[in-house]
Amino acid sequence: MSKLLRRLLRGIFTEEELELVSGGFDVIGDIAILRIRPELPADRRRVAAEALMSAVPSVKSVWAQVTPVSGEYRIRGLEHLAGEERTITVHREHGCSYLVDVAKVYFSPRLSGERLRVASLVRDGEVVHNLFAGVGPFSILIAKMARGSRIYSSEVNPDAYELMVRNVKLNHVEGSVIPLLGDALEHARTLRGLDRVILPLPEKALEFLPSAAAELRPLGIAHVYLHVEGDSPEPRAMEMVASAAPGLHPYYSKVVREIGSRVYQVVVDAALLPSGAARPSPGDRPP
Repeated sequence: MSKLLRRLLRGIFTEEELELVSGGFDVIGDIAILRIRPELPADRRRVAAEALMSAVPSVKSVWAQVTPVSGEYRIRGLEHLAGEERTITVHREHGCSYLVDVAKVYFSPRLSGERLRVASLVRDGEVVHNLFAGVGPFSILIAKMARGSRIYSSEVNPDAYELMVRNVKLNHVEGSVIPLLGDALEHARTLRGLDRVILPLPEKALEFLPSAAAELRPLGIAHVYLHVEGDSPEPRAMEMVASAAPGLHPYYSKVVREIGSRVYQVVVDAALLPSGAARPSPGDRPP
């Protein structure tokens, strides 16, 4: 999205100003969030927002992200730039609809492909624990695609939990997606013999991974999302998972996106080895 924004602003902004909008933007429903460096003056921010709205008619509200995503609830500071001054929207993805309040919850449209990939792997009837469910996008898509599945969906942010409850009803997956408010570690202690766990919060995934692995049946699968710096991020991510939970055997790893200079979000898929089983070669999936 950064190339599109720069292309829209070329001829309007100087080269120096274009560098200040190189972070691009995300579109969540009909709300766009620009990643603009603070050095860009307020009036020029508004010019960028209005240019985006003119080029993308589906965008009805534009905000600038003014602080990094931070805190236990992963919330970012926002500044209104153009269009309707609201933060609630409906984001549509893979046939599902999600109510999102961009000021109160974390949601990334950039994980759309991963949500579809993981949901496509879930078999009918599986029991899953999503330890960081947010407003429910991983869980709800799984429920839609895997008949008879049951997805326990933990969320510590009360605002995100309330939206997840509404999204479960909106997408007609009551009984399949089970929203749980509170600490995912507490929920993990009560769940055993699961087919799959999902840890889509890189900042806490390794900390929570041993408890998540304990939920799995033999050969159950963990999908773990990490931030990795430097060269060879995929094999390094697999090493990090194997070190954090020695019973898990990582067999798949992929860079999901670059989030900074030589900093990557990486997903690792790993299987829980049966007790006493020989460890397969690195990268090989257990039978």
